[in-house]
Amino acid sequence: MRAIPEARFYNQGNFGQAPVTVVLAGADSAALERTQMRMLREMRALPAVSDPRPSPSAPGPELVVTPRPDEAARLNVDTRTIASVLRVATIGDIDASVAKYSDGEQRLPIRVRLPETIRRDLDAIANLRVPTKDGRTTPLSSVASVEFKAGPGRIVRFGRERRVAVEADLAVGVPVGTALAAVRDLSVMKQLPKGIHEAQEGQSQMIGEMFVGFILALLAGISLTFSVLVLLFRSFFKPVVIMGALPLSLVGAFGALKLAGLPLDLPVLIGLLMLMGLCAKNSILLVEFAIESEREGLSMRDALYAACAERTRPIIMTSVAMIAGMLPTALGLGEGSESRQPMAIAVVGGIVSSTALSLVLVPAFYELVEAIEKRITPYLARLVRSPDPDAEPEARPA
Repeated sequence: MRAIPEARFYNQGNFGQAPVTVVLAGADSAALERTQMRMLREMRALPAVSDPRPSPSAPGPELVVTPRPDEAARLNVDTRTIASVLRVATIGDIDASVAKYSDGEQRLPIRVRLPETIRRDLDAIANLRVPTKDGRTTPLSSVASVEFKAGPGRIVRFGRERRVAVEADLAVGVPVGTALAAVRDLSVMKQLPKGIHEAQEGQSQMIGEMFVGFILALLAGISLTFSVLVLLFRSFFKPVVIMGALPLSLVGAFGALKLAGLPLDLPVLIGLLMLMGLCAKNSILLVEFAIESEREGLSMRDALYAACAERTRPIIMTSVAMIAGMLPTALGLGEGSESRQPMAIAVVGGIVSSTALSLVLVPAFYELVEAIEKRITPYLARLVRSPDPDAEPEARPA
């Protein structure tokens, strides 16, 4: 049984800067606290974070009252009575049980408790009178031991597991994902004791949900685009050529971020979705012109040459216009451009790579898919074609 005589506060970090939080969970509270202290020491050496601190706060002195069951049973004292006496003496009774003072339309609770000097005196607390069930009183020291010792200011449990955390402020210019990756590379995180694991809460949970949502949105967009292209071209193979050009944009986007030393954050993911739409549009221009040229009687290779010759100018014009629009943000010009700079650099790098590679690889991929389609289509046609009952059976050789 514990009563905290006064609240304790700890540094919450710099205002306006969200801290990074690593949460540990487990059933063994002693091992959990040891792991928390070890992680706190190792995080102090990381340049990606500053001011690591435990959460809840570090153990501090508190009043600990431990009932003695044998003596309490002999003297007819209930543990609930001990808790009630301590609560009233240290923090006062609950508002529903105390008298109220009327001040106009307000009713203010009157809370009565021992003075602070007495609350810090172990002898005075030990001499508190505890009522027994037979109507008498006995000193608190006769049914419980009273002492000051170190203990957690707050115990956090979730899913029947004890949880502790270490918070730290981000260093200047360091994103949350980079800081979390640096923390997970610590030796204490790679060698967690048995029964102790990292709980997915706070930034870890948010980043995981963000990437899952992005992947689902990306898959949904690609599926819907592929379905529309199948209806447009009346083929399952031609849209594969267009979808195959989408990874070309990711090469330049990730390469530009790597060269600039910028993180992969939420604006970058939004820019990647926009970038894939532009890359798909460029591929559609090439593939559609090649299909129309083949329908007019040109061979496949001549149709591809004509498509590249006719569609290169509009593709380059569109790409240059997009790059020109993103260039001020990519250079960090203007107020608030720092948060959007990674997105702009990723889009510019993706446009450059997709434009350059699409004009070379899409025609080659088109020719490859066309050859595969010509081989597979007869076999697929036999599977979906209904047999003609009026057709004469083929003559079999004797």
